[in-house]
Amino acid sequence: MTHLTWEELVDYWAGDGGDPDAADAHLFACDACSERSARVATVTETLRSEIPFIVTMPWVDTLRRRGMRFTDNPMQPGERREVPFTGDTDILLHRLAVDLSQATHVHFTLRDEVTGGVIVDLPDAPFERDAGEILVACQRHFVVFPPDTVAEVTVHGPAPVTHRFTILHRWA
Repeated sequence: MTHLTWEELVDYWAGDGGDPDAADAHLFACDACSERSARVATVTETLRSEIPFIVTMPWVDTLRRRGMRFTDNPMQPGERREVPFTGDTDILLHRLAVDLSQATHVHFTLRDEVTGGVIVDLPDAPFERDAGEILVACQRHFVVFPPDTVAEVTVHGPAPVTHRFTILHRWA
């Protein structure tokens, strides 16, 4: 009996290529491959459930279909806002409005307002040019971060511009 390779198991769990029916049949018949498959599944399923810090609308749509509850927080550059993260919210979606029409890339940094310490630094944050906003998916386990933060969005293009948004999280 030929065993499935590690790469074939990764592809199987990622849903990339191969014949899933043949892999299923093999996994039911082969204890060694089933054990290795379980190890791969642990990693891939954990990664699949991770929500990026900055998301795009397709991510938001997928999460909504999964039943995640959102509270939208639209913000304009320079705005300072206190935002409650209540018990009926899974994701507090900060919609940071910026002109992305000529963006080549976006650098996102989240800092502690008091110390200036960097919490998150994404030099090449995902963005959708036509949407005109950066979507920050604040999640319940972020309660460990300082509550008063400053999001800096640097839009790189013909004339780079940095916008700041002060977000004062209030955990309920």
